[in-house]
Amino acid sequence: MKKIKFFDQIINTKNLFVGFFTGILLLSSCTSELDINSDPNAPTAVPNSTLLTSSEVNLGYIIGGEATRIPSNIVQYYAGHRGQPNEYARYDITPSSTDGLWTNMYNVLIDLKTIENNTSATNDKLYLGISQLLQVYSFSVLTDAFGDIPYSDALKLSSTLTPAYDKQEDIYNDLLRRVDLGIANVITNTGANPGTADVIYRGSATKWAAFGNSLKLRLLNHLSLRRPTAALNFLQTNPTLINDTANDAKLVFGISASNSNPIYQFDVLSGRKDNAVANTLVNKMKSLSDPRISVYFKPIVNGALAGQILGNIPGDDTDDSGESLFSRTGSAYASTDSPVILISAAEVNFIKAEIYFRASDATNALLNYNNAITQDLTSLGLAASATTYLGNPLVAYNNTLERIMEQKWITMYQGAYESFVDWRRTGFPVLTPSVNNRTSNAIPVRLSYPQIEINVNTASLQAGPGIPLPYVSLSNKVWWDL
Repeated sequence: MKKIKFFDQIINTKNLFVGFFTGILLLSSCTSELDINSDPNAPTAVPNSTLLTSSEVNLGYIIGGEATRIPSNIVQYYAGHRGQPNEYARYDITPSSTDGLWTNMYNVLIDLKTIENNTSATNDKLYLGISQLLQVYSFSVLTDAFGDIPYSDALKLSSTLTPAYDKQEDIYNDLLRRVDLGIANVITNTGANPGTADVIYRGSATKWAAFGNSLKLRLLNHLSLRRPTAALNFLQTNPTLINDTANDAKLVFGISASNSNPIYQFDVLSGRKDNAVANTLVNKMKSLSDPRISVYFKPIVNGALAGQILGNIPGDDTDDSGESLFSRTGSAYASTDSPVILISAAEVNFIKAEIYFRASDATNALLNYNNAITQDLTSLGLAASATTYLGNPLVAYNNTLERIMEQKWITMYQGAYESFVDWRRTGFPVLTPSVNNRTSNAIPVRLSYPQIEINVNTASLQAGPGIPLPYVSLSNKVWWDL
């Protein structure tokens, strides 16, 4: 794992994750003597504060990196012109493409589970609740991307090295149960307070409870096709939610190479220059005179088109290593210190707008739709543009699901893993398959199980969802996607 300088702290997670669950957590320390009474294969105890910080930071790197990179091409935020980004844009998504997402997310889950285990002795309910909520969040990202995944036995490394796959329906049922447990624990606000070790909310029980309720609302809304009234029923209990941009759940990064934003690291520091934004998003925002264009996209750097904002055709492999044809991600989400957002007030209000639309409550749908757009513009320093933008007939709420989801798609530019869920549930925005694709014009509706699982956890994979077939399995819907 990477060493990250974060808020002037050096955090070394020291996780070694070999295969899927064949590795163990190795925590090293420098000593001058050999302790013959110590088991070299047993982990050394690490404080919950250290584990929480590293878990949150690494989760931010995953959500802003591996969890976003492939879905960003599927929902046509990105359209890479060469190399790996172009492969994703062409739906050339193979088992090796997802090794990083899978392995790194389960690494985070191991640390979070360790915190939970530690609190059984210390009774630190706030730490316990935070770890439970972040486990639910992390597992939900995995199951939404892959469908059935190892869950019930996934983190029992001492006893289960080849865990079975759980059905997504069962996983969702348990995630909803566990999110309630997490909320109940954080609201007690008892035990040690993580303070600055919690780099998301600084140990605020109130904010973590709102995060938990917002996460629950998100998950229930994912089930809109399976359980159409579940999200509305929960919303009618008047839960405390993330309702202000100041309370967005996010990771804030720094200005040095070692602690910079993951998109900035991948697109800029790497020197790759092979990613580009998609003309699908760029052209839509231009047609709406969307004020976010100025911060969403970086103008073309060189050549006759310098200064213009243009996107690549998804799947097109015209080389732009000279940065003279296409724009890249802009300052809002690809600067060195840009945040990675886990859940925002804008997203929560779009969810509410959708729920009220489905309930034929046009008044509340309009209110939350307008709030969502205003909050997003405010978070980007564009609050002065809100009234004019919402007054645009092509933006103003028109009591259709398509309008809600189109604006949510634009707003969730920084959260493609969630837009991928929305597109599968609703069919909006309407997307045209990329050119030169590998899937016979079928836009993927899931990611491929990773190569590391095929190699190491073969029997469980075969007994569960099955070994993925190249490109074909990308068209197999997950459980909630009817």
